[in-house]
Amino acid sequence: MASSITTLCNILGIDRVNMDGKMILIKEEHGTNANFLVNAVVSHALKKMDTAICLVLCHNTFGHYHNIGMRFGYNLLDLKEKNRVTVIEPMKIITNDIIDMCKNITNKMETIIPDVTSAEHIDVAYKLFTYVKEKYDEAAKFTKSVVLIIDDINHFFDLGLDVCDIMYFMKYLRSFLALHPSSQLCILIHVFREDLQTSNADIITNALKHSAHLCVTTQPFKTGYSTDSSGKLIVYWKTDSIRSKFHWIEKMTYLFKLSDWQVKIGTSGEEYVL
Repeated sequence: MASSITTLCNILGIDRVNMDGKMILIKEEHGTNANFLVNAVVSHALKKMDTAICLVLCHNTFGHYHNIGMRFGYNLLDLKEKNRVTVIEPMKIITNDIIDMCKNITNKMETIIPDVTSAEHIDVAYKLFTYVKEKYDEAAKFTKSVVLIIDDINHFFDLGLDVCDIMYFMKYLRSFLALHPSSQLCILIHVFREDLQTSNADIITNALKHSAHLCVTTQPFKTGYSTDSSGKLIVYWKTDSIRSKFHWIEKMTYLFKLSDWQVKIGTSGEEYVL
């Protein structure tokens, strides 16, 4: 499985491009699972001894990533204890906020859910950003090179945020990361096959594409399920100078097949590479 991830990193190009200050946008179209791409980013980052990771997990849990990491030969729980990996799980925070509210013991300094009746109301997007910044700063104590990963930003809608809130969150985050040139940002977003003009997830995705250096998309087959492949993988480096340096075409398309223990990548009409 480790060799699969190594080859996947090579296909994405993140093992050759200096990723400092770069943003990766992973677009997971409905009917596919792009989590293997996040695992590739995590695995590649941990190969560098001077890199830390800050995980913002809205979809998969930390336990999920820990179990995957054990297959790759690294222990995320151990790395978390050493502050090389920091974690924030907004869904768990919201759950605890609701439980505390029901018990009338809410700590207004720690809850994400705002008190709309308070004159000191702080918007949810900024409050969420402060949580992320806090965990980022913890990782930055280990090393200045921090990879910030958000899985999956589409769940911010489940937290009660709207399109405007998420764009404000991204504005806060991008302004903060601009002060840390050694940082990297990876965002996964799940999108549905809806009207691109009305789907909130698509609106956010299209906006994030303008900031991303690398856009990676997993697509299901239009014809439906296939026993041979799980879907299409489209790799698009938006920076002309990078494509020119490595002689990459504008968009590279592969087929991928997911199984419990590995991911296989190939091109249409060819045998799988792995």
